[in-house]
Amino acid sequence: MNRFVLLVAAILVLVSCKHDEGAEKLPDVEKWLQITRSQSLGKEDVEKYVDSVDARLSELPNDSITRYYYRKASAAYFNAGIYDKSLKVSRKVFDMARYEGDTISMGKAAYLQGLVYYNLGIKDTALQYYQKAERYYKPINYSDLSTVILYKSYVFHDVGEYVLCESEATIALKLFKEQKKNYEIYQCQVVIASALSEQENTDEAIAYYRQALDQIERISATENSEDQKEFFRAICYHNIGSVYEKGKQYTQAIQQYEKALASPQAAKGTLLNARILGSIAKAKFLKGEYAPVEPLLNQALATSDSLNDKEGLMLENMCLGDLYMHRKDTLSAIKFYKRGYKEANDINSNTHKLEILASLSAADVKNSPKYTKEYVALDDDMQRTALKNRNKYARIEYETDQLKGEKEALIRKNSFIIGVSLIVLLFVAAIFIIYYLNSRNKELVMLQEQQKANEEIYQLMFEQQERVEAAKTDEKNRIAMELHDGILNSIYAVRLNLEFSNRKNTEEAIEKRKGYIKELQFLETEIRAVSHDLSRSAKLVQGKDFAHMLEFLVTTQKNNFGTHFELLLDKAIDWENMPNTVKVNIYRIIQEALQNINKYAEADQAYVDVHKDGRQIVINIHDNGVGFDTTKASGGIGMKNLKQRSAALNAQLKIESSPENGTNINVQFSI
Repeated sequence: MNRFVLLVAAILVLVSCKHDEGAEKLPDVEKWLQITRSQSLGKEDVEKYVDSVDARLSELPNDSITRYYYRKASAAYFNAGIYDKSLKVSRKVFDMARYEGDTISMGKAAYLQGLVYYNLGIKDTALQYYQKAERYYKPINYSDLSTVILYKSYVFHDVGEYVLCESEATIALKLFKEQKKNYEIYQCQVVIASALSEQENTDEAIAYYRQALDQIERISATENSEDQKEFFRAICYHNIGSVYEKGKQYTQAIQQYEKALASPQAAKGTLLNARILGSIAKAKFLKGEYAPVEPLLNQALATSDSLNDKEGLMLENMCLGDLYMHRKDTLSAIKFYKRGYKEANDINSNTHKLEILASLSAADVKNSPKYTKEYVALDDDMQRTALKNRNKYARIEYETDQLKGEKEALIRKNSFIIGVSLIVLLFVAAIFIIYYLNSRNKELVMLQEQQKANEEIYQLMFEQQERVEAAKTDEKNRIAMELHDGILNSIYAVRLNLEFSNRKNTEEAIEKRKGYIKELQFLETEIRAVSHDLSRSAKLVQGKDFAHMLEFLVTTQKNNFGTHFELLLDKAIDWENMPNTVKVNIYRIIQEALQNINKYAEADQAYVDVHKDGRQIVINIHDNGVGFDTTKASGGIGMKNLKQRSAALNAQLKIESSPENGTNINVQFSI
């Protein structure tokens, strides 16, 4: 599918900046921004006016009005193609918004940066900023969330991740339907159809293009003019023809192309006219109708050349090369193939370069080895790039729609597991009390026997008693630590998460509650383990993938301060061969630190970094919260547990914190 097909889905990237409700306008700034929208204004003139806006806003305080106009200034730079200044201003907006806790402005600034990087062709960075905007929008269900998800689908389409593209566009489509945004619904349908076509799903692709055609009729005049709507229709017919052509249904393809050509928007001399003529010529050639092919291509070539449409020139020269190869005129075929290769190289279309190199290798027998060598080298490079992109972009997890019955069943199951967990917890507490009383009784019996023994036996029993007392002390400390670090902290964290999640009834919240239910199931197993053995962590024994456990522990944290948690995990660490006792202590150290952040830190950001440095494992836990006086908090049970867990690892523990300066916990030990 050529790039022209998808670009028409978006037609024009417009940045909307809604005015904050109740905010007063700045007349001079409004005037300058209004001037920048003039079609007759050149890029340099636009830049001067927006520079004036920037200078004016720099004199104002950091309030909602200033941030609003800064966003509009960034958008004005963007629409004029002044990307460096658009980035600079959007970063300024983000910093100002973060200082004031303005989530919406932070999301808009991230979205603007994503648009800039997308237009600069830096797709992976664009995706990161779109995801950042999504993180800010999703908790508040902001209306622009659907647009961000749609633009994520564009990124996935551009890098060839068509399954992810389809999935993201489908999520956006559902949101746009709820918002009744007709033009955006059309955009989603075109993107989904294109992704399905690339997955060889011809029937569904055509069905979505048909839906897009129907959707055009619902687009109001305020959204798009009649000329634009006519252009959309022509594009849909052209795209349907492309799908038929890909499926070797050439008669149907030509019929659709001719419908597109009949549109007033496909008049002679337009880019759309040239592209449709080229498509008709190619379909007729593939069908075996050779006579009209060359006149059609020559007409398309003339238009593409006048418009400097390099992609059109490339496609048309390729088709002429195929035509002359069919006529056995290899010299002419080679000439057109080389012209097509030059254009493909100019627009960096590696897929078409491969196709042309294969054709040149067959046509130019003398230079065939050279073309074959270039083909193999380019193909290898594309495969490496594709693998790199696949690893980069395929880590995105998606939400799926759930049936209403499944929601109700999940809520019932959730309530049942919480009830069972409380009963089991009471049972464990009873066992502990019985165990403690029995231990005390044994101690009294032992003392009575010692009084009747002789001095030598008394001395021996006294030494034995000292060992028993030490063992009991260690056991009690271990049980207290397990209960505090494991069961109580986990139940507290899950309760907080469930309270936070129960405020919402979205699909995402349902998926998260499933995760919390699994966490409670783990707790159930851990409670049984404490009651029967008290020597192993059932959670770590049963969980084979320790890295995923750490990821779930960190990324599912929720608190009343809106802290964003991030995990940085070194893939070079061999968790599988690491002793379970070591993993238990690592998990508890991180869990205790996160629990303290949730309770006391009031932080915006927190991250956990676990990496390997030579033969050392380094754990670094940082938050930008209120901090504390380490000299006053050194006697708490949480601090003692951290020290004991570190001592069990023979690790160095370093805690740095002061009021208003956040907290950093560093643990290092050898493996």
